[in-house]
Amino acid sequence: MKHRFLSILSLPLILLTLCGPAPAACAEASGTSLSLVAINVGKADCLLLRSGASCYMVDTGTAESWGAVSAALRQYGITRLDGVILTHTHKDHAGGIMALAQSGLQIDGWYASAYFAEVKEKKHPAVLASALRGEKVTWLKGGDTLPLDGGSLRVLGPLRESDTENCNSLVLLAETADGSILLTGDMEYPEEEDLLAAGLLGHTDVLKVGNHAESDATSHAFVQAVSPRVAVISTDSVAEPDTPARRVLQALDAVGAQIARTERTEVAVEAELKGGEVTVYAVSRDSWPAAQTGISLGKKDVKADTITLRNAGSETVDLSGWFIRSDRGREIFVFPEGASIAPGAEQTVAAQDSAVLGDYLWPEEKVWHKSKDDQALLCDAWGRLISTLD
Repeated sequence: MKHRFLSILSLPLILLTLCGPAPAACAEASGTSLSLVAINVGKADCLLLRSGASCYMVDTGTAESWGAVSAALRQYGITRLDGVILTHTHKDHAGGIMALAQSGLQIDGWYASAYFAEVKEKKHPAVLASALRGEKVTWLKGGDTLPLDGGSLRVLGPLRESDTENCNSLVLLAETADGSILLTGDMEYPEEEDLLAAGLLGHTDVLKVGNHAESDATSHAFVQAVSPRVAVISTDSVAEPDTPARRVLQALDAVGAQIARTERTEVAVEAELKGGEVTVYAVSRDSWPAAQTGISLGKKDVKADTITLRNAGSETVDLSGWFIRSDRGREIFVFPEGASIAPGAEQTVAAQDSAVLGDYLWPEEKVWHKSKDDQALLCDAWGRLISTLD
């Protein structure tokens, strides 16, 4: 069996397929196979699960990493999702969901674990996000299924409610004729033990390693049961030095798993299953368009809860997918598809509690902190920082 992969120990010596200059080729390949795209969102999770015409987003990264998510979606040419699935409510998995709800993507369904320990239902991130579109959440637990073109997408867990939010994580198994992919959220030992005791775990081709490969997950018994050919770890070892844990790496190495880490790539790791072969791509930024110039943030009015931007350039700029983020509160406003700003023009974004009628409505209240520093950041649709304003 031929493999091309990213390895934690010998990255410079391994043959890589770089999917940057021609991202459409990656999208085309994924459209005829089963694939997992793990976007580099730091120590967080944002995954794209693709099979034929099906495409799900599993977790949404942090609010700060929305730019990376937006860029990956554009690079892959994704305009529709069969569903957004939150494995659990922690901010490193659910932080980007409000920005996603504001985006121009068609989203056919909102899904989340039926069990959650740290928020009330009315404050659940998936509930708040789906409400922006006048839609509702479908709650999932072990035994449920979702449609997947060419195969099945089964919810293996959780089997019971836990006081530990990580152990309320949805565990998903995608299976087609090309192979299988197991997604584990931040599942820790207790949930692993539940699934092992229920006989629900077996060999899988690609494993998304649980809880960013911290030492409280991915037990020896779990790894032996799953024995993946490829293990994908989504983390940032600079931000979280204890990830990936040496014990986890040793357990995966013992079963011959090839390890791919999102932090080793510019955009994402893509693991593709096709015809019995597993290929892992490092997706680069080589195909990104040049950044626009001349756009800047103008004035932030804390009392009125507004912010303006200006176009000092000589051409109209397409603002589709651009976004403004509050550094302190992490709120995000995403410009809708078709938004633009003419040369010499100024536009205002007003929050819901503002007495000012802006050009755009930020769908939150009290965005800008009235007494503490709260920097505003303007980024383009590829997540590149264009302007800041203190």
